[in-house]
Amino acid sequence: SKLRPKKPLISNINDNVLMVSRMLANKRGSASLIIGVNGGLEGIITDTDVTRRLVAKDLEAATTNVASVMTANPTVVSMDDPAMDALSTMVENHFRHLPVVDSNGAVVGVLDIAKCLNDAISKLEKAEEKSSSAAEDAVKQMASLQGAGGNQAAMLTQLLGPLMAQAFGNKSSPTLRSLLAGKPATIVSPTTTIYETAVIMAEARKAALVVENGTLVGIFGFKDMMTRAVAKELPTHFSNVDKVMTPNPESVSPDMTVVEALQVMHDNKFLNLPVCEADGTVCGLVGVMDLIYGCGGAEGWRSLFDTTMGMSASDDASEAASHYSAGSRSYRSSRTPASTKSTSNMKPVSKLRPKK
Repeated sequence: SKLRPKKPLISNINDNVLMVSRMLANKRGSASLIIGVNGGLEGIITDTDVTRRLVAKDLEAATTNVASVMTANPTVVSMDDPAMDALSTMVENHFRHLPVVDSNGAVVGVLDIAKCLNDAISKLEKAEEKSSSAAEDAVKQMASLQGAGGNQAAMLTQLLGPLMAQAFGNKSSPTLRSLLAGKPATIVSPTTTIYETAVIMAEARKAALVVENGTLVGIFGFKDMMTRAVAKELPTHFSNVDKVMTPNPESVSPDMTVVEALQVMHDNKFLNLPVCEADGTVCGLVGVMDLIYGCGGAEGWRSLFDTTMGMSASDDASEAASHYSAGSRSYRSSRTPASTKSTSNMKPVSKLRPKK
């Protein structure tokens, strides 16, 4: 499909958190841009903010103004900025979401780095399908670069593995065990209250794993908190997490590599992966951002995304004019777009498909 930005999800600065949470739940969104009384971009609120700044602080959604929970004056990028610089801004600052404006400062969308990563993997898979010989070469290269066995290498993304190894200086892909080393797991029991779970999630900035008698029985993420608890006004001190968790989640081995985990997340549209030993012992949880940071620095990701964006030039001819404003109004940002670091790669932010 042709690349084009989508309308952002918009809330008003005078809205309360309950209104915003319900809107996002209905739209299946995870972030909303907050517009001021003069139509300017005032902030951004995400599902993570709702957990950290509302539930964990024991505030009431219906009586808490969104301004006290949002991130005010967020960094923005322009549709015309080099895409690589936008991605670098997200990786270096640990941003998952980044508002996008047009040349006039009107808000046109939000970049989601997880979606950018999914798009990059999809392009690699399409390139693989078009060239069987290139895929065969990639399997051999990945087996040597990553020390993978034949079956493992064949089942891996046949282009993503070697491309990532090259982007990050031919380093072998780390395992999830190494990513989790020394990090406490965000584990709760089925009878832990939603409020207590929120405090643990807020401190670790991770989803919670629900464990009973040493066995993983559920997972509860930031979006679950917003849509299943806050939007439905559940009493967080008197509701247990087992009532709102996702039961019996899939888990992966701690010996799985980051490359393999990225592929699992892409194939299943997961944002988090529980990690368990073969005997069921819970090791912890990795999120998409953990995998991104676990691979290396921003320069490696610039190389990876640069390569994949060059694979879809035929789709770009008619997308440049397909800009949107939210509803019938044009919302503007008073923030100057993030400064670019180079002009060597002039593929614009529009190629990254800013989304709802």
